[in-house]
Formats: sequence, C-alpha cells, structure tokens
Amino acid sequence: MDFLDPNYERRSQLRLLVGYCLITLVIVIVTRFLLLSSIGYGVNSKGQITRSGLVFISSQPSGATLSLNGVLYASQTNTRVSALAGSYTMQLSRSGYRDWTRPIYIAGGDVQHFDYPFLLPNKLQTTPAADLNATPRLFTQSPDHRWLLIDHPDSAATFTLYDLKAPKQPVSSDLTLPAGSFTPGDGPQEWALEEWASDSRHVVLLHTYTFKGATSHEYVLVDRASPTDSVDLTTTLKLTQDQSLTLFNNRISQYYVYDSSSQSLQRINASDGSLVSILQHVLAYKTYADKQILYVTDQPQGQKVPAGQVSVVLQDGQQSYTLRTLPTAPSYTLSLAQYDGDWYVAVGASNDSAVYVYKNPQNQLTANDNGYPAPWRRMAITSPTYVSFSSNTQFLVAESGQNFVVYDLENVDQYRYTAKSPLDPPQLHATWMDGDRLMYISGGKLVVFDYDNRNRQTLMSALSTFTPVFDGGYTHVFAIAPSARNASAATFSSTWLLAPADQ
Repeated sequence: MDFLDPNYERRSQLRLLVGYCLITLVIVIVTRFLLLSSIGYGVNSKGQITRSGLVFISSQPSGATLSLNGVLYASQTNTRVSALAGSYTMQLSRSGYRDWTRPIYIAGGDVQHFDYPFLLPNKLQTTPAADLNATPRLFTQSPDHRWLLIDHPDSAATFTLYDLKAPKQPVSSDLTLPAGSFTPGDGPQEWALEEWASDSRHVVLLHTYTFKGATSHEYVLVDRASPTDSVDLTTTLKLTQDQSLTLFNNRISQYYVYDSSSQSLQRINASDGSLVSILQHVLAYKTYADKQILYVTDQPQGQKVPAGQVSVVLQDGQQSYTLRTLPTAPSYTLSLAQYDGDWYVAVGASNDSAVYVYKNPQNQLTANDNGYPAPWRRMAITSPTYVSFSSNTQFLVAESGQNFVVYDLENVDQYRYTAKSPLDPPQLHATWMDGDRLMYISGGKLVVFDYDNRNRQTLMSALSTFTPVFDGGYTHVFAIAPSARNASAATFSSTWLLAPADQ
C-alpha cells in the first residue's frame, strides 16, 4: 500500500511543503502588489512601472464634469480620480455655468483635496428686492448669514431688517429703536457697524450725530429680536468721547474699553459698570476669544524700546510675550487665529516692507526667554495696510492697495499677485467672501476670485460703499446698487448664484 511506502510519504511531504511555499509566495506578492498599489504604483500596457496620485474634487454646485489636460473623466463632482504623476490643467464644467480651471501637480502616492471650486452662472439673474428712496449708510449682516440690517437715512430711529432664511423671498420688517436708546440730535447723523455678537441677535452700532452744532458719537446695543431692549451703551457705561468700545469674547456681558487719550485698555462689566484695568501704553490692539490680546506698545513692561521703534506683545491669559519690534508707524496690521490646533499671529507696520507671521510663539518664548521668537514666515509686501485670516483660517492675506500676498497655512504655499482691476473708493482693501475666495468692487461691479487669484469673475452692479453679502447656502448675493431711476436713490438687489435649471 502506497501510504506505507517511505518514499511515497517523503514525496507527499515535499509536495505539501512546495505547495505551502507557493501559497506563501503568492500571498507575499499579492500583499506587496496591494501595498504598492495603495501608494500609487502600477504597471502600464508596455510593462513599465508607473506611479499615480489620488485627487478628491468637490464643487458647488455638484455634478460638474471633470477633465485633466483635456481628458474627460466619466465621474462627476463630487468624486475622486487616480492620475499618473505629473502636471495637469484641471477643469470643471457644468451646463449653464462658467468653467473653473486650475493648474495642479500630482505627485506619486500623493492625496490632494479640492473642495472649494465655486461655479458661477453664465448669465446672472438680478432682481430688485426693494427700491430705497435714499442711499443708506448702514448695510450689515449677522455672523450666521441670516439677518440683514439696513438703516433709513431719513429716520434715525428706523431700520429695515431682512430675514434671509428663505433667500429667494427674503422677509422684511421695520426695526424701530425706542426713545432713550440713542440721542436724536438736531442735525446730520449716521450709523456704522462696530461689531455683531456671536448670538447673531445683538449688534453694536456707532451712532454719530449733531446737536447744537457739535458733533458727537455714541455706542448703541441693538437687539434685533426685541428692539425695545436696545441700550445706549455710552450713557449706561458712562463712556467719554475719547473711549471706544468692542465686545469681549463676542458677547454682550462685557466689553473692552479703549481710551485714546490715556492709551489704556480696560474691561467693563455690562451689569454693574465695574472696570478692570488690563493694559497701558497701547497704540493698537486685536483680541481673540477671552484670553488673547495682541497689541502694539511704546513701553513694554520690563523692556526698553529703541528710538523710532515700538514693540508687538502677545498677552495670553496672565502671560505676556514680546514678539518683535516694528518701526513707529501711522497704523499697524494685527491679526491672530487658531488653525488645526496651532496658533498663528500676523503683525506689520504701514511703513514697513513685510508682514511677519508667527506659529505658536508662546512655545518658542517658553523655551527661550532671552530673545524674540523667530518668525515662521515673512510675507514681503511694501506698506501693508490690511491683514486678515479667511473664515476657515486656512488662508492669510496681506494687502497694500492692489498688491496681495496670500499664505496657505495647510499646504505651506505663498501666492503673490497684483490685481489688474483697481478697487473703487472708498474701499481700502478686499474682503473674504468665504474661506477660499476674496472680493471687492471694481468699476461698479462685484469681482470675486480664488485665494490664488485664479478664476476671477465679474458679477453684478454694486456700490463700493457696501460689501455685498451672501445667504448661508451661497445661492444668492445681496447688494446695494445704484438706482436706474434716481441718481440720489439706490436699489437693494438680489442675484441668483445658480443657473435657471438649478433654481
């Protein structure tokens, strides 16, 4: 019997061992292949080894066709594609919309995300939402994009409040301030935005008025949900004409009070008017949340400042950190934000040649108490007058007139460009449209463009004294435009950002 034959048994064991080895080899090869495939390696029809990258693409609206270097892909946005390493021109197209294009470089094994493309209609549909008898002075939107407040130039006590929850048909109502919440005056007056509270219900307005030939100003807290609860903060908190007011942590329970005559910064409690002194010798400041204050001073605590120089200091809770010195200037650009768990601070002077960006400067100073922290990046720009983080804080723009420098904090990229279209006065700088786009008025029309100056588009007419606003879904843009019938009047207009087939 064969199973009793020693030679047969050895041959069976050998076959079994070879089988196990082959199975192991196949598993190793397949695992290796899957591993290499996962990081982009492949083999083309000629047997050559290639490497690809993965790209995720979204768009608003979705359903746009995608092409790379003119090659159309079967899938539509929102989608992902695998493409060989190399340089491409990516184009998104959708019927009824303007194309969106951008050059990209795909590295082998790389994963990229493009979730910000915004397609605009070929033909804009603009309709007047209301005819205004006179051009307003106040046009402001709440942080949640739902509420829009417009003043009545012929009535100091009355505003129009628009509810944009249903942007196709915004609902308007009159908002009337009660007597005692502001000073009527007996001459010219106007309203200006100071700051919205984070609850999107309260807004602090600066009211400038004339009484008996003298011009004064006051701060008024407007409660849009209950106008009768609006308060004259200047009277209630006993502020002087040298004192300015900003919200503490974007809430109405406390305020920052800056006194320009004494250059002091205080915090005041709204309930009882009690004051807490915070800083002295403050030339300019910027606050964030409830602990961070970035400020410029000519007399930092415990340090000497060279002649013609000022110091930039970051106060984080009870700790103060001197970041650097700047030349004494007419104005300073200051901003700070948190992105992906890291702190970023941007500082500059209007007579300098750069904006300096710091990443987690508190950690650097903790490790080295004897010197200034090294800037994380230097954004070279002559005479910077504006610096701001985008709404998602991924991008930082520094601007001087038509000159822009934008830094991408996530991808550590910098974009430098000069806008071809000038800004209509009285605009001093562009404004972030959202987390990825900038906008301003040029030639009487709204111009929007991506952070890197690509996909620049000209939209509808708008007055340069007011920045247009968007509803929460970015399906409509609202603006104050010149009246077609009366040169001294204006029109409150609404423009669809969707093609007719998608409305």
